[in-house]
Amino acid sequence: MIKKILLMVLFIAPLGLAAQKFATFDYATVMQAMPETKKAQTELESLNNQYRTELQNMQKEIQTKMEKYEAEINDKTPENIRTRRAQEIQEMQQRLQQAYEDNTKNFQDEETKKMQPIIQKVIDAVNAVSKEGNYVYIIDKASSQNAGIFVNTALNEDVTNKVLAKLGLSASAATPATPSTMK
Repeated sequence: MIKKILLMVLFIAPLGLAAQKFATFDYATVMQAMPETKKAQTELESLNNQYRTELQNMQKEIQTKMEKYEAEINDKTPENIRTRRAQEIQEMQQRLQQAYEDNTKNFQDEETKKMQPIIQKVIDAVNAVSKEGNYVYIIDKASSQNAGIFVNTALNEDVTNKVLAKLGLSASAATPATPSTMK
């Protein structure tokens, strides 16, 4: 009796798995196709350039002070003035380091603020496609491969175009993303 039940379970289990639908999509392609992403990337690039310029200006100022200080070492400049100038340079270097840390944090915060709504929009579209198509799993192709999960493309459906359609984008507007184009 137990053998019959076990055999029946073993025969039915694969049928249950076969009824489940799996899908993949190309997250990077979807993100690149979205105008919001392009706008956010442009704004973030502008902010990054602003921070970079600020830090470069601070570095130039420190370099100028260092050159002046080195010239004063060879002069007959009193020790107390040289000590004060060395302390000024050290304080400027500390301000530069603090500015770098602050800019990095501010940039990350701004990136999160700009990208999170876009990411949520993609997640909502994927969830809608999942429900409509009765998919058990929809996974990003690149992420799965990076995690060491290889998907048999013959046994699943690529729903990238469906996700794009949910977002109101055409498949022709999307160009396949290369790994270097999305971070």
